[in-house]
Amino acid sequence: MEATAERLRLALVMTNTPFEDERIEMKDWSALKPTLKYKQVPAMEVDGEKMYQSQAMLRFIGRLDDGSLYPQDPKKAYKIDLMLGLCDDLARAFAPALYLAMNHTPYGHPGDWPEKAQTVQAVREKFMKDIFPVNMQYLTDALKEGGSKFVCGDVVTIADLQWYPQLRYFTTGISEHIPTDCLNAYPEVVAYMARMHEVPQIKEWYMKKNATS
Repeated sequence: MEATAERLRLALVMTNTPFEDERIEMKDWSALKPTLKYKQVPAMEVDGEKMYQSQAMLRFIGRLDDGSLYPQDPKKAYKIDLMLGLCDDLARAFAPALYLAMNHTPYGHPGDWPEKAQTVQAVREKFMKDIFPVNMQYLTDALKEGGSKFVCGDVVTIADLQWYPQLRYFTTGISEHIPTDCLNAYPEVVAYMARMHEVPQIKEWYMKKNATS
């Protein structure tokens, strides 16, 4: 699963920043976790300095190279932050549907919970029925504003690099009860995803990734 770090990888690719991509296996996590300042990933190390929190790191990377991924202009930065916030809202709304299947006890359910599978299905189906369409309309509206190619205009920004992998996730089939064709009802979003995949750096990234998987 690409997870939160994928937006950072795409930002590094888009800014032509060389990086070492270290993936963590679950068997190694318990030993690594205590060494991290906030006990979570993703994390980066830049010139000997360790960095944490995906949004802070994403904005940091966005100012590299020519800075076009996250411009200094306050109004442009506001629009990007707005779209990042909407994507965060979508991910936050999906979180219970995701994490219930992984570890349900933090949500107050007993370890032995016979209704788990049924509840996970119900929560995910409700998300797709009630929450997903609202957020796809928000995204559609943003893309329609001024005939934008991307979520904040005609150039890729860090907002796109967060939306794109998030939407890719919903179409992979990784999460049961989330239809892989869930974007098909939103033609503007489908066209947007196609444009994103044709961005040369992004296309090359996934070609290399698919070749080694």
